[in-house]
Amino acid sequence: MMSIEVMHWLRNEIAKLVDRKLEEIDIHKPFSSYGLDSSKTMILSGELSAVLNIPVSPTIFWDFPSLYELSQYLEGNTEAQKLNLEPAASLEKPDRREPIAIVGIGCRFPNASGSAEFWELLLQGGDAVSQYPDYREQLGEMKVERQGGYLDQIDGFDYPFFHVSYREAIRMDPQQRLLLEVAWDALMDAGISPDSWANTKSGVFIGISNSDYGRRELETSEDLHIHSVVGSALCIAANRLSYFLGLQGPSMAIDTACSSSLVAVHQACCSIWTGESQQAIAGGVNVILSNTVTSSLSKAGMLAANDRCKTFDTLADGYVRGEGCGIIVLKPLSKALGDGDEVYAVIPGSAVNQDGRSNGITAPNQASQEMLLELAYENAGIRPHQIGYIEAHGTGTYLGDPIEVKALGKVLSQDKVIDDIVYLGSVKSNIGHLESAAGIAGLIKCALIMKHGIVPANLHFQEWNPEIPQESFPFVVPTQSVKLRSGNDVYAGVSSFGFGGTNAHIVLGRPTHRLPGESESSPFLFALSASRRDGLSVLAQQYVDRLKHTSQTDLHAICSTLLKGRKHHEHRLAIAATSKETLLEALEEYTSAIDSNLPYKGYGHVLSKLPGVVYYFPEHDTRNGNVSEEMTNGDVIYQQSYFVVSQLFLQMASESVHGLGEWRTFAKQFAHAEMLRSWGVRPLSCLGEGVGELTAMVVEGQLSLPVAIERLVRGNYNSTMRAETKIARGDVVLCLSSAPVWFPRKDESMLICNCSDELGKLQLQGQLFMKGLIVPEWSDRKKQSHMLPGYPWNHHSCWKPLGKNESESNGITCFC
Repeated sequence: MMSIEVMHWLRNEIAKLVDRKLEEIDIHKPFSSYGLDSSKTMILSGELSAVLNIPVSPTIFWDFPSLYELSQYLEGNTEAQKLNLEPAASLEKPDRREPIAIVGIGCRFPNASGSAEFWELLLQGGDAVSQYPDYREQLGEMKVERQGGYLDQIDGFDYPFFHVSYREAIRMDPQQRLLLEVAWDALMDAGISPDSWANTKSGVFIGISNSDYGRRELETSEDLHIHSVVGSALCIAANRLSYFLGLQGPSMAIDTACSSSLVAVHQACCSIWTGESQQAIAGGVNVILSNTVTSSLSKAGMLAANDRCKTFDTLADGYVRGEGCGIIVLKPLSKALGDGDEVYAVIPGSAVNQDGRSNGITAPNQASQEMLLELAYENAGIRPHQIGYIEAHGTGTYLGDPIEVKALGKVLSQDKVIDDIVYLGSVKSNIGHLESAAGIAGLIKCALIMKHGIVPANLHFQEWNPEIPQESFPFVVPTQSVKLRSGNDVYAGVSSFGFGGTNAHIVLGRPTHRLPGESESSPFLFALSASRRDGLSVLAQQYVDRLKHTSQTDLHAICSTLLKGRKHHEHRLAIAATSKETLLEALEEYTSAIDSNLPYKGYGHVLSKLPGVVYYFPEHDTRNGNVSEEMTNGDVIYQQSYFVVSQLFLQMASESVHGLGEWRTFAKQFAHAEMLRSWGVRPLSCLGEGVGELTAMVVEGQLSLPVAIERLVRGNYNSTMRAETKIARGDVVLCLSSAPVWFPRKDESMLICNCSDELGKLQLQGQLFMKGLIVPEWSDRKKQSHMLPGYPWNHHSCWKPLGKNESESNGITCFC
């Protein structure tokens, strides 16, 4: 048939299908403008196949979205084919940019809180889709009739932690609450103390496109407040994060519907590449609190009959809605390596484009998807054959999946090596379609794949959709966990498409090689903290469980992360240990003591007003006699200070007094004081007896070190009484450097500073940490921060039922 004949035939058939007059069918208008939906195109493609005697895929009506374009293509018009099928060549190849490292992940997805639980869900082939939670009806919410990927305890929020009043908290969109907690989890997972990012050019980019809670608050509440307006504004979802953390880089909410969160990641990377941001937080969130959208999608036939995303499968008939929140922390790779960060994966390049004029504003465009892939791989500086895994948009629709896979197949088949396999997957088969958070869910899954080298099974796949010409493509959909192709030149891609036509694709590379951890033969300081004492015990128990079920753990790196990469709260636990076994024993002893409401020596509570420190130098040291004392303490400053005193004394004194113990007492006390000064401890005052009086005078600046040693040589010092009037209520007395002959009053506390070895030094640092006086620095140690237990949130129920004010809301508390 000639193009004119095809055009007339199609025009007549379309008029019959949509019940329109022939003259109403304009050959230049998109098919969708006549109501030609997926079911009608299936019928039409079958009839067209019979007329032309060639197979015609229903997706052709999306590739060539008007009668004129389709008829030109079917006749073999090469210009039309070139126009619609060949990706446009980029005008200028971009300069290679430094890869961006994903150093932290925070997530709360259906049946999974945190990257460790999410990875376990994926490995186990977990299906997190379920009925709408009954408790939400008790909160006053309308029941959503369809199954979906829903979150537990959506009303829970630790508002005191974020310095938010209850009155404001109940008016905040739960999406804003989720973002605060999950972003904090992401920073903890990265081993980054949030305080270190304050007042820096750190960007926040959040994908968000809906606010069921905020909309109903503004439309139905009888006691509107400015908190209602702020709590429902989409821009505040990003701005509140920047405000709370004190960040001064770009801060923006991005709405491109289902591609929102992946576009947010792309924008975050671009901001870092241009220097606008030093580092960034990026991700997305989605919460479903209304049956309206679900009902509309269901009536439109867009939701799967059995509420499961059967991606790539012949039974694919729609998707299932889901909710959740995902956040990643991004840094330039060089900065991440310089900071000693653990890296999940790297982003060498990304791209975003638009479908343009397709078969309807919500219809996909294969040619645009091909251009997107080509541009992303060009920006990343890689060839398509290097891709080993694709986390597809993969909603599980009968025509959407083939269009996506055809675009992937055309691009990824370039330069393909025969044995190379590209695995395809979609996290939507596990947790549903998270809409504005869908892209970040797929990206987090992909980053975990790159980190572990394992591709989890894709659920609900049995037989290829017949519209996907898979035999000509190198694709495999894994039905059980498989190993990703080895090699540092193997990459992965993540796709996300907005229903308005905004497409995004991000390339991920393997993390950089990490040096092996340090030997665990030396002792280490394990430190935890929380804003509540019961939260600290929950956190301690989480570490007990983790240590019992983890065989390979670099405890030195973990301890370094806990000390350097955490914000330290009021309630603190510090344990100096020599092995995993001794640490476990101490942690279990602590949790048992807390359960029994008993005191524990390793626990401390930092007051809002830190105590003062008073040094007490005793007259005698019960451990005198070790000539090589300067070499037995593991602190360099201590060793150097002890050596200086010993050399000065030996030069000034005659051999007859070299064996006396007084100078060693003085040397130890002075060396301990210098060591404490290097840690940042500054005494309010010093007191001493005998030799200790000389040390006190030197530390307070009343005597120079040479003069004090000269007096020591001549025995010119008195056994004076200690000046207890220098000790105020609440002060901490540091006894340097042996057990005292007296003890302070009940309103004071005493710490014995006698660091004869590395373990003793760590024990003292732990005691000072629990008092809030120092945070030990292990600057030369690598971090191991990923997948450690998250912060023990103290969740209060913060919900404002329809038509009620805050006085009528509940205040339930639970830990999460």
